[in-house]
Amino acid sequence: MGLSWIIERGNTRWKIGVFEEDILVESMDFNTWDVTVLPKSKPNNILLTGSGSWSTTLAEELTSITQCKVIEFKRGDNHPLNTKVENPGSLGTDRIANSYAIQRELLSEFEEIKAWLAVDAGTCLTIDLVVDGMHHGGTISPGVNMRLKSMSEGTADLPLVENDLKISGLGLSTEEALIEGARGGVSAEITGVWLRLKQAYPKLGVVLTGGSSNNLELGQVNTKFADSNLTLKGYNALLHHFTK
Repeated sequence: MGLSWIIERGNTRWKIGVFEEDILVESMDFNTWDVTVLPKSKPNNILLTGSGSWSTTLAEELTSITQCKVIEFKRGDNHPLNTKVENPGSLGTDRIANSYAIQRELLSEFEEIKAWLAVDAGTCLTIDLVVDGMHHGGTISPGVNMRLKSMSEGTADLPLVENDLKISGLGLSTEEALIEGARGGVSAEITGVWLRLKQAYPKLGVVLTGGSSNNLELGQVNTKFADSNLTLKGYNALLHHFTK
């Protein structure tokens, strides 16, 4: 495979991961597309993907800059994820990547665990169940920042606050109460899904990714860990499939 770039367009940010022989060696993220921030390395392949949208000419621009093949992977495109959902093309590319990373056993340090919840706490909170390499569907709900925004827009007096405060216990101001409520709601939702599914899958693990994952409290959940690059790793595994 050599050197590969994964260029992911999320709902709010861009992210680029550089993989050398399947090892992530560099990653960066930014708000607005700018070719001057591209990695200095010369890739053999580029995967342009993500849940957001981009210019129809971006792939041509990248090919011109790097002189390498650019593969676009968008929602609705065919993909190799083994899934039980009725319409596999309806899955978001990030959900596909997270689940495919587990299906391809990229969580090698926990290979004895066969049932996983892939939890992506980004703009939306997505929870996907993967058991023995099969995707069993999942849930989608507002993420922390979307909850904060909706409370501000849906009321007359509540302010719009950023999800960047360190809070210990209940909020002692309106701003802290909003953040604690949004984070607590997301944490409770994840824990609730885990507790419900754990009855069927006693050894159910949770892998957290996404921009808001560091601020979540999942005290009851055991066998959990965070991997901020899970989605990039899944996309890199998909790139292998697309370049066969």
